[in-house]
Amino acid sequence: MEDTEKNEFDMYFYPDLIFRDVDWRDRTELFDEISKVLEKKGFVYSDFHRAIVEREREYPTGIQTKSIGVAIPHTDQEHIKKAFISIVRPKQPIEFLAMGDSSNGPVQAKLIFVLGVKKDGSQVIVLQKLMEIFSDENIIQKLLQAQNNQEVYDILRDSFISQPGN
Repeated sequence: MEDTEKNEFDMYFYPDLIFRDVDWRDRTELFDEISKVLEKKGFVYSDFHRAIVEREREYPTGIQTKSIGVAIPHTDQEHIKKAFISIVRPKQPIEFLAMGDSSNGPVQAKLIFVLGVKKDGSQVIVLQKLMEIFSDENIIQKLLQAQNNQEVYDILRDSFISQPGN
């Protein structure tokens, strides 16, 4: 299982797609900026921006964990050239509507995972691992306190890949 998880991790995570302490004020600015970077780096097609904005409007992705708000904005695979997960840790939380039930109000996302997944079977493993990470208070706090992109990457890698004996 560990080799499969390592392969999945390596397929989706890239240190240069981690954005710490960015000053993006809202979802609009987040989607504008992340779309430019992802298109420039060859991960998405030019229609990705329009698609992710529309998808978020129809199917909000905010999730309130025990301690913080997270969001997992994404869109359909035809807008994705190469699989990725981009991690955004804004200086100030970015408001997202809650996934599923919006009666609890908006979610103030301190961690945002922009997903560019292909439906090849691997997305199930990746989404399960992300949900495990979101439910682990220790990992969340480490991600919030990480001092550089490599530290964020290492925390995610260590959390994603099962350790022997676990």
